[in-house]
Amino acid sequence: MIRTTRSRVMTDGGTGHGPGVAGRHGMPRGIVALALLVLATLLLATASDARERLEYPEWFAPSLYDLPGDLDDAVARGKRGVALFFSAETCLHCVAMTRSTFQDPEVVRRLSGQFDVLAVDVFSDVEMVGLDGQMYRARELSEHERATFTPTLLFVDASGERMLRYVGFADAERMHLILGYLESDAWQQESLRDYAARLQDQDSRADAVAGAPASDTRLAGFQQPPADLAAQRTANPRPSLVLFERDGCEECRRLGEQVLAHPAVQEVLDGFHTLRLNTDRPGVAVLPDGRHGSAEALAAELALTHRPGLVFFAEDGEEAFRMDSTWLIDHSGQLPDAIRQDLLESFLARLEYVSSGAYRDWPQYQRWRAYRDRQG
Repeated sequence: MIRTTRSRVMTDGGTGHGPGVAGRHGMPRGIVALALLVLATLLLATASDARERLEYPEWFAPSLYDLPGDLDDAVARGKRGVALFFSAETCLHCVAMTRSTFQDPEVVRRLSGQFDVLAVDVFSDVEMVGLDGQMYRARELSEHERATFTPTLLFVDASGERMLRYVGFADAERMHLILGYLESDAWQQESLRDYAARLQDQDSRADAVAGAPASDTRLAGFQQPPADLAAQRTANPRPSLVLFERDGCEECRRLGEQVLAHPAVQEVLDGFHTLRLNTDRPGVAVLPDGRHGSAEALAAELALTHRPGLVFFAEDGEEAFRMDSTWLIDHSGQLPDAIRQDLLESFLARLEYVSSGAYRDWPQYQRWRAYRDRQG
Protein backbone atom coordinates (compact mmCIF):
# COMPACT_ATOMS: atom_id res chain seq x y z
CA MET A 1 0.00 0.00 0.00
CA ILE A 2 1.20 3.49 -0.79
CA ARG A 3 -0.04 6.98 -0.18
CA THR A 4 0.82 10.28 -1.77
CA THR A 5 3.38 12.73 -0.47
CA ARG A 6 0.67 15.14 0.66
CA SER A 7 -0.68 12.60 3.15
CA ARG A 8 2.71 11.84 4.65
CA VAL A 9 4.69 15.05 4.50
CA MET A 10 3.34 18.49 5.31
CA THR A 11 4.03 20.82 2.39
CA ASP A 12 3.55 24.53 1.89
CA GLY A 13 1.22 25.28 -0.99
CA GLY A 14 3.30 28.34 -1.81
CA THR A 15 6.54 26.51 -2.55
CA GLY A 16 5.63 26.14 -6.21
CA HIS A 17 7.58 22.96 -6.79
CA GLY A 18 4.69 20.64 -7.62
CA PRO A 19 2.81 20.38 -10.91
CA GLY A 20 0.77 23.55 -11.45
CA VAL A 21 -3.01 23.59 -11.83
CA ALA A 22 -4.44 26.60 -13.59
CA GLY A 23 -7.40 28.40 -12.06
CA ARG A 24 -10.67 28.65 -13.97
CA HIS A 25 -12.15 31.98 -14.95
CA GLY A 26 -14.81 30.52 -17.25
CA MET A 27 -15.83 27.44 -19.14
CA PRO A 28 -13.89 26.57 -22.35
CA ARG A 29 -15.79 27.74 -25.36
CA GLY A 30 -16.27 25.31 -28.18
CA ILE A 31 -14.59 22.21 -29.43
CA VAL A 32 -11.35 24.04 -30.27
CA ALA A 33 -10.77 25.00 -26.66
CA LEU A 34 -11.54 21.45 -25.56
CA ALA A 35 -9.13 20.04 -28.13
CA LEU A 36 -6.39 22.40 -27.00
CA LEU A 37 -6.94 21.35 -23.38
CA VAL A 38 -6.71 17.66 -24.28
CA LEU A 39 -3.58 18.26 -26.37
CA ALA A 40 -1.90 20.16 -23.55
CA THR A 41 -2.71 17.37 -21.13
CA LEU A 42 -1.24 14.76 -23.45
CA LEU A 43 1.92 16.79 -23.96
CA LEU A 44 2.42 17.16 -20.23
CA ALA A 45 1.80 13.47 -19.65
CA THR A 46 4.22 12.29 -22.33
CA ALA A 47 6.98 14.87 -22.04
CA SER A 48 8.80 12.88 -19.38
CA ASP A 49 7.72 10.21 -16.99
CA ALA A 50 10.33 11.66 -14.61
CA ARG A 51 7.45 13.87 -13.43
CA GLU A 52 5.60 10.89 -12.02
CA ARG A 53 4.53 11.70 -8.52
CA LEU A 54 6.34 10.26 -5.55
CA GLU A 55 4.22 8.13 -3.22
CA TYR A 56 5.41 6.92 0.16
CA PRO A 57 4.59 3.46 1.54
CA GLU A 58 1.86 3.17 4.14
CA TRP A 59 4.33 1.64 6.57
CA PHE A 60 6.35 4.87 6.81
CA ALA A 61 5.90 6.41 10.24
CA PRO A 62 3.90 9.63 10.68
CA SER A 63 6.08 12.45 11.94
CA LEU A 64 5.42 14.78 14.86
CA TYR A 65 7.68 17.33 13.07
CA ASP A 66 9.73 17.13 16.25
CA LEU A 67 12.65 14.80 15.53
CA PRO A 68 13.72 14.37 19.18
CA GLY A 69 10.09 13.48 19.96
CA ASP A 70 9.91 11.15 16.95
CA LEU A 71 13.11 9.48 18.10
CA ASP A 72 11.87 9.06 21.69
CA ASP A 73 8.61 7.61 20.40
CA ALA A 74 10.43 5.11 18.19
CA VAL A 75 12.77 4.00 20.98
CA ALA A 76 9.82 3.63 23.40
CA ARG A 77 8.31 1.14 20.95
CA GLY A 78 11.49 -0.92 20.83
CA LYS A 79 13.11 0.55 17.72
CA ARG A 80 16.83 1.29 17.41
CA GLY A 81 16.12 4.77 16.13
CA VAL A 82 14.78 6.63 13.12
CA ALA A 83 15.71 6.81 9.44
CA LEU A 84 15.08 10.10 7.63
CA PHE A 85 14.23 9.66 3.95
CA PHE A 86 15.08 12.97 2.26
CA SER A 87 13.24 13.09 -1.04
CA ALA A 88 11.52 15.23 -3.67
CA GLU A 89 8.29 14.73 -5.60
CA THR A 90 9.93 14.62 -9.04
CA CYS A 91 13.03 12.66 -8.01
CA LEU A 92 13.24 9.59 -10.26
CA HIS A 93 15.48 7.69 -7.84
CA CYS A 94 13.12 8.40 -4.93
CA VAL A 95 10.22 7.05 -6.97
CA ALA A 96 12.25 3.96 -7.86
CA MET A 97 13.05 3.25 -4.20
CA THR A 98 9.42 3.55 -3.13
CA ARG A 99 8.28 1.30 -5.99
CA SER A 100 10.94 -1.38 -5.66
CA THR A 101 13.12 -1.43 -2.55
CA PHE A 102 10.43 -0.28 -0.13
CA GLN A 103 7.99 -2.84 -1.53
CA ASP A 104 10.32 -5.79 -0.88
CA PRO A 105 8.75 -7.74 2.04
CA GLU A 106 12.05 -8.68 3.68
CA VAL A 107 13.41 -5.13 3.41
CA VAL A 108 10.18 -3.80 4.93
CA ARG A 109 10.35 -6.33 7.78
CA ARG A 110 13.97 -5.59 8.66
CA LEU A 111 13.90 -1.83 8.12
CA SER A 112 10.59 -1.05 9.80
CA GLY A 113 11.41 -3.48 12.61
CA GLN A 114 14.46 -1.46 13.59
CA PHE A 115 13.71 2.11 12.53
CA ASP A 116 10.78 4.44 12.15
CA VAL A 117 11.21 5.76 8.61
CA LEU A 118 10.24 9.43 8.34
CA ALA A 119 9.86 11.25 5.02
CA VAL A 120 11.31 14.74 4.61
CA ASP A 121 10.52 16.76 1.48
CA VAL A 122 13.60 18.85 0.63
CA PHE A 123 11.38 21.55 -0.93
CA SER A 124 8.94 21.87 1.95
CA ASP A 125 8.61 24.95 4.13
CA VAL A 126 7.00 23.00 6.97
CA GLU A 127 8.68 23.76 10.30
CA MET A 128 10.38 20.92 12.16
CA VAL A 129 12.46 20.57 15.29
CA GLY A 130 15.84 19.13 14.33
CA LEU A 131 17.80 16.56 16.27
CA ASP A 132 19.75 19.43 17.85
CA GLY A 133 16.54 20.96 19.20
CA GLN A 134 16.66 23.90 16.78
CA MET A 135 13.75 24.87 14.55
CA TYR A 136 14.20 24.40 10.79
CA ARG A 137 12.08 24.42 7.71
CA ALA A 138 12.25 20.98 6.10
CA ARG A 139 14.30 22.36 3.19
CA GLU A 140 16.75 23.89 5.68
CA LEU A 141 16.96 20.63 7.62
CA SER A 142 18.02 18.81 4.45
CA GLU A 143 20.98 21.18 4.09
CA HIS A 144 21.81 21.00 7.79
CA GLU A 145 21.92 17.19 7.64
CA ARG A 146 23.95 17.29 4.39
CA ALA A 147 21.27 15.63 2.29
CA THR A 148 22.81 17.22 -0.80
CA PHE A 149 21.07 14.88 -3.24
CA THR A 150 17.86 12.91 -3.13
CA PRO A 151 17.23 10.30 -2.08
CA THR A 152 19.32 10.39 1.09
CA LEU A 153 18.73 7.99 3.97
CA LEU A 154 20.02 9.18 7.33
CA PHE A 155 20.01 6.56 10.09
CA VAL A 156 20.00 7.88 13.66
CA ASP A 157 20.36 5.75 16.79
CA ALA A 158 18.60 6.10 20.13
CA SER A 159 21.19 8.59 21.42
CA GLY A 160 20.81 10.83 18.39
CA GLU A 161 24.10 9.77 16.83
CA ARG A 162 24.19 9.62 13.03
CA MET A 163 24.93 6.00 12.20
CA LEU A 164 25.02 6.24 8.40
CA ARG A 165 24.20 8.75 5.70
CA TYR A 166 23.52 6.91 2.44
CA VAL A 167 23.10 9.08 -0.65
CA GLY A 168 21.38 7.76 -3.75
CA PHE A 169 19.26 4.83 -4.86
CA ALA A 170 19.67 1.53 -2.99
CA ASP A 171 18.11 -1.63 -4.35
CA ALA A 172 16.95 -4.45 -2.08
CA GLU A 173 20.36 -6.15 -2.11
CA ARG A 174 22.16 -2.97 -1.13
CA MET A 175 19.55 -2.21 1.54
CA HIS A 176 20.13 -5.62 3.12
CA LEU A 177 23.86 -4.86 3.16
CA ILE A 178 23.16 -1.52 4.86
CA LEU A 179 20.88 -3.13 7.45
CA GLY A 180 23.46 -5.82 8.18
CA TYR A 181 26.07 -3.11 8.65
CA LEU A 182 23.84 -1.34 11.17
CA GLU A 183 22.53 -4.46 12.92
CA SER A 184 26.04 -5.79 13.56
CA ASP A 185 27.22 -2.43 14.94
CA ALA A 186 30.00 -2.52 12.35
CA TRP A 187 29.18 1.15 11.70
CA GLN A 188 30.99 1.99 14.93
CA GLN A 189 34.28 0.48 13.75
CA GLU A 190 34.46 0.60 9.95
CA SER A 191 33.06 2.23 6.84
CA LEU A 192 30.29 0.67 4.80
CA ARG A 193 32.84 0.09 2.03
CA ASP A 194 35.19 -1.86 4.33
CA TYR A 195 32.28 -3.84 5.73
CA ALA A 196 31.12 -4.82 2.24
CA ALA A 197 34.65 -5.74 1.18
CA ARG A 198 35.12 -7.90 4.27
CA LEU A 199 31.91 -9.82 3.57
CA GLN A 200 32.51 -10.21 -0.11
CA ASP A 201 33.23 -13.78 -1.13
CA GLN A 202 35.91 -13.82 -3.82
CA ASP A 203 34.55 -16.94 -5.50
CA SER A 204 31.05 -15.52 -5.83
CA ARG A 205 32.56 -12.29 -7.18
CA ALA A 206 34.41 -14.24 -9.86
CA ASP A 207 31.24 -16.10 -10.79
CA ALA A 208 29.31 -12.86 -11.10
CA VAL A 209 31.95 -11.32 -13.36
CA ALA A 210 32.48 -14.37 -15.55
CA GLY A 211 30.91 -13.89 -18.93
CA ALA A 212 29.80 -10.35 -18.22
CA PRO A 213 30.68 -7.76 -20.84
CA ALA A 214 33.77 -5.71 -20.09
CA SER A 215 33.54 -1.95 -19.76
CA ASP A 216 35.34 -1.34 -23.06
CA THR A 217 33.27 1.57 -24.38
CA ARG A 218 35.57 4.13 -25.95
CA LEU A 219 35.21 7.43 -24.13
CA ALA A 220 36.86 10.25 -26.04
CA GLY A 221 38.85 12.64 -23.87
CA PHE A 222 39.08 10.38 -20.82
CA GLN A 223 42.68 9.79 -19.78
CA GLN A 224 44.01 6.48 -18.50
CA PRO A 225 46.76 5.90 -15.91
CA PRO A 226 49.35 7.18 -15.58
CA ALA A 227 47.86 10.65 -15.35
CA ASP A 228 48.41 13.60 -13.02
CA LEU A 229 45.25 15.69 -12.72
CA ALA A 230 46.75 17.81 -9.94
CA ALA A 231 49.48 19.06 -12.29
CA GLN A 232 47.01 19.49 -15.14
CA ARG A 233 44.54 21.59 -13.17
CA THR A 234 47.42 23.77 -11.87
CA ALA A 235 48.59 24.42 -15.41
CA ASN A 236 45.07 24.74 -16.80
CA PRO A 237 42.47 25.42 -14.08
CA ARG A 238 39.21 23.66 -14.81
CA PRO A 239 36.94 21.19 -13.01
CA SER A 240 37.65 17.46 -13.15
CA LEU A 241 35.66 14.25 -13.36
CA VAL A 242 37.13 10.92 -12.26
CA LEU A 243 35.28 7.74 -13.24
CA PHE A 244 35.85 4.53 -11.27
CA GLU A 245 34.88 1.24 -12.96
CA ARG A 246 35.60 -2.47 -12.65
CA ASP A 247 35.70 -5.38 -15.06
CA GLY A 248 32.40 -7.06 -15.85
CA CYS A 249 30.32 -4.08 -14.70
CA GLU A 250 27.18 -3.88 -16.83
CA GLU A 251 26.11 -0.59 -15.29
CA CYS A 252 29.56 0.84 -16.10
CA ARG A 253 29.19 -0.23 -19.73
CA ARG A 254 25.73 1.29 -20.11
CA LEU A 255 26.71 4.51 -18.37
CA GLY A 256 29.57 4.88 -20.83
CA GLU A 257 27.51 4.08 -23.91
CA GLN A 258 24.32 5.93 -23.00
CA VAL A 259 25.59 8.97 -21.12
CA LEU A 260 29.32 9.62 -21.09
CA ALA A 261 29.75 8.99 -24.83
CA HIS A 262 26.71 11.08 -25.74
CA PRO A 263 27.68 14.07 -27.95
CA ALA A 264 26.01 16.60 -25.65
CA VAL A 265 27.93 15.27 -22.64
CA GLN A 266 31.18 15.03 -24.58
CA GLU A 267 30.85 18.67 -25.58
CA VAL A 268 30.54 19.79 -21.96
CA LEU A 269 33.32 17.47 -20.82
CA ASP A 270 35.69 19.30 -23.17
CA GLY A 271 35.80 21.87 -20.36
CA PHE A 272 36.81 19.25 -17.75
CA HIS A 273 39.90 17.24 -16.98
CA THR A 274 38.64 13.65 -17.16
CA LEU A 275 40.18 10.41 -15.90
CA ARG A 276 38.97 6.83 -16.20
CA LEU A 277 40.16 4.30 -13.61
CA ASN A 278 39.51 0.56 -13.42
CA THR A 279 39.91 -0.84 -9.91
CA ASP A 280 40.61 -4.33 -11.31
CA ARG A 281 43.63 -3.17 -13.31
CA PRO A 282 47.08 -1.79 -12.47
CA GLY A 283 48.19 1.77 -13.03
CA VAL A 284 48.91 4.81 -10.89
CA ALA A 285 47.22 8.20 -11.11
CA VAL A 286 47.14 11.50 -9.23
CA LEU A 287 43.77 13.02 -8.37
CA PRO A 288 43.08 16.77 -8.57
CA ASP A 289 43.46 17.08 -4.79
CA GLY A 290 46.95 15.53 -4.91
CA ARG A 291 46.11 12.04 -3.67
CA HIS A 292 47.89 9.38 -5.67
CA GLY A 293 48.03 5.62 -5.99
CA SER A 294 46.43 2.74 -7.83
CA ALA A 295 42.77 2.89 -8.81
CA GLU A 296 41.85 0.43 -6.06
CA ALA A 297 43.84 2.34 -3.44
CA LEU A 298 42.27 5.65 -4.46
CA ALA A 299 38.76 4.17 -4.39
CA ALA A 300 39.48 2.85 -0.90
CA GLU A 301 40.85 6.19 0.29
CA LEU A 302 37.76 7.93 -1.06
CA ALA A 303 35.59 5.23 0.60
CA LEU A 304 33.71 4.60 -2.65
CA THR A 305 31.25 1.71 -2.35
CA HIS A 306 29.82 1.45 -5.86
CA ARG A 307 30.92 0.91 -9.45
CA PRO A 308 30.59 2.98 -11.44
CA GLY A 309 31.57 5.74 -9.08
CA LEU A 310 32.01 9.32 -10.25
CA VAL A 311 33.84 12.00 -8.27
CA PHE A 312 33.55 15.63 -9.36
CA PHE A 313 36.27 18.12 -8.43
CA ALA A 314 36.19 21.91 -8.66
CA GLU A 315 38.90 23.97 -10.35
CA ASP A 316 40.84 24.29 -7.08
CA GLY A 317 40.96 20.52 -6.58
CA GLU A 318 38.26 20.45 -3.91
CA GLU A 319 35.79 17.60 -4.18
CA ALA A 320 32.45 19.11 -5.17
CA PHE A 321 30.31 15.97 -4.89
CA ARG A 322 30.21 12.33 -5.89
CA MET A 323 27.85 9.78 -7.38
CA ASP A 324 28.45 6.60 -5.39
CA SER A 325 25.27 4.59 -5.86
CA THR A 326 23.19 3.14 -8.66
CA TRP A 327 22.13 6.11 -10.78
CA LEU A 328 21.39 4.74 -14.26
CA ILE A 329 17.90 3.36 -13.62
CA ASP A 330 14.27 3.79 -14.63
CA HIS A 331 11.32 4.31 -12.29
CA SER A 332 11.23 0.61 -11.46
CA GLY A 333 14.89 0.56 -10.44
CA GLN A 334 16.09 -1.34 -13.54
CA LEU A 335 18.94 -0.47 -15.89
CA PRO A 336 17.46 1.17 -19.00
CA ASP A 337 18.17 -0.39 -22.41
CA ALA A 338 18.48 3.01 -24.08
CA ILE A 339 19.33 6.53 -23.00
CA ARG A 340 16.59 8.31 -21.07
CA GLN A 341 16.24 12.01 -21.78
CA ASP A 342 15.58 12.79 -18.12
CA LEU A 343 18.81 11.08 -17.06
CA LEU A 344 20.78 12.80 -19.79
CA GLU A 345 19.43 16.19 -18.70
CA SER A 346 20.18 15.32 -15.07
CA PHE A 347 23.80 14.46 -15.83
CA LEU A 348 24.31 17.63 -17.85
CA ALA A 349 22.84 19.61 -14.95
CA ARG A 350 25.31 17.99 -12.55
CA LEU A 351 28.19 19.01 -14.75
CA GLU A 352 26.88 22.57 -14.68
CA TYR A 353 26.40 22.35 -10.91
CA VAL A 354 30.17 21.86 -10.61
CA SER A 355 31.49 24.02 -13.44
CA SER A 356 29.40 27.04 -12.43
CA GLY A 357 30.41 26.75 -8.78
CA ALA A 358 26.72 26.55 -7.83
CA TYR A 359 27.42 23.65 -5.45
CA ARG A 360 29.07 26.14 -3.07
CA ASP A 361 26.06 28.46 -2.84
CA TRP A 362 23.41 25.77 -3.20
CA PRO A 363 24.36 22.76 -1.05
CA GLN A 364 21.11 20.99 -1.98
CA TYR A 365 21.29 20.02 -5.68
CA GLN A 366 17.56 19.54 -6.36
CA ARG A 367 16.74 22.98 -5.00
CA TRP A 368 19.44 24.57 -7.17
CA ARG A 369 18.18 22.76 -10.24
CA ALA A 370 14.60 23.86 -9.59
CA TYR A 371 15.82 27.46 -9.24
CA ARG A 372 17.87 27.20 -12.45
CA ASP A 373 14.92 25.77 -14.37
CA ARG A 374 12.67 28.58 -13.15
CA GLN A 375 15.20 31.13 -14.41
CA GLY A 376 14.96 29.56 -17.86
